[in-house]
Amino acid sequence: MGELAGELMALVTDGFLRTLRVARAERRLAAGRPVRIPCSARTSHGPAGPGDSTRTGDSTGGRPGYVAGKLLIAPGAPTAAFTAPDRDRLELAVGGTFEAPEPDAWHDQDWAATAYRAPGADHPVYLQVDSRYLPLLHASLLAPAVARTV
Repeated sequence: MGELAGELMALVTDGFLRTLRVARAERRLAAGRPVRIPCSARTSHGPAGPGDSTRTGDSTGGRPGYVAGKLLIAPGAPTAAFTAPDRDRLELAVGGTFEAPEPDAWHDQDWAATAYRAPGADHPVYLQVDSRYLPLLHASLLAPAVARTV
């Protein structure tokens, strides 16, 4: 019985805490301060970052080909950066377009997948974020000035 209560408590508090973190990120962006959004990423060629072709699906909770990390967004900056432990920094130019997510990308109902193609890029980068962060991610990567109005 105690195990069930522990599972329920984790389920309820995770959603509440994540909602607070999203609201905090929105306030920081509106104030012109940088934020880190937890996310996973991969390129169309495999995991995010050069030299990552041999390491797929690690530390992402079962999302094949994705690398867990954080997306660093600063209002007004020309780029956003995806960082992950033991990986090269992946710079994403702001002002690109979002494409329809890949059909097999939704491995978890709470993690929304989207494809972002930076201006001038040949291939998109696939990003997965908690679905509550998705509007914030879209607004932040569309244009630098947009992030201030989120």
